[in-house]
Amino acid sequence: MGEGTPRVDKKSESPRATAQALGGEIATVRYELDELLAELDRRRHELFDVRLQLRRHALGATLTTLAFVATAAGGVGLSIWRQRRRQRLTAQAGRLRQAISRMTEHPERVAAEPTIPGKIIAAAASAAAAALVKKLLERGVDRLLEPVGSEGRGSERSRRERPFPRAA
Repeated sequence: MGEGTPRVDKKSESPRATAQALGGEIATVRYELDELLAELDRRRHELFDVRLQLRRHALGATLTTLAFVATAAGGVGLSIWRQRRRQRLTAQAGRLRQAISRMTEHPERVAAEPTIPGKIIAAAASAAAAALVKKLLERGVDRLLEPVGSEGRGSERSRRERPFPRAA
């Protein structure tokens, strides 16, 4: 506890003097802690002050932003270049030639029948989609056919939304 402070000898001093010496030491430690906390608080405020950080690190922020923009622009440019290159007649002819050569080497792969699990999954997905579309259409038609001013207490819609009648 007493880093750099003299030890209090219990035999030579009275308890009151010991308490005062310890009180002074505590006050000094509190003062130092207050200074440290104030400095930490100041640094925290500086750290989260975006404008200040941009002013301090303007070059780095500018270079980083430029790098991100250049990377995005380069990606878009590369994509456009590749798309245009693929649309050329010579590239299309080359792809057609490769496709025909693959078809002649492996004709069994050209029009393969779907597998049994594939057929089952396709049928289940089709049935689920049909049921969902039917339900949505039924709700839409019900809302369209419902009279405009029948939103009151005894309307058909309010009865459908409440499965049990309200207690009076």
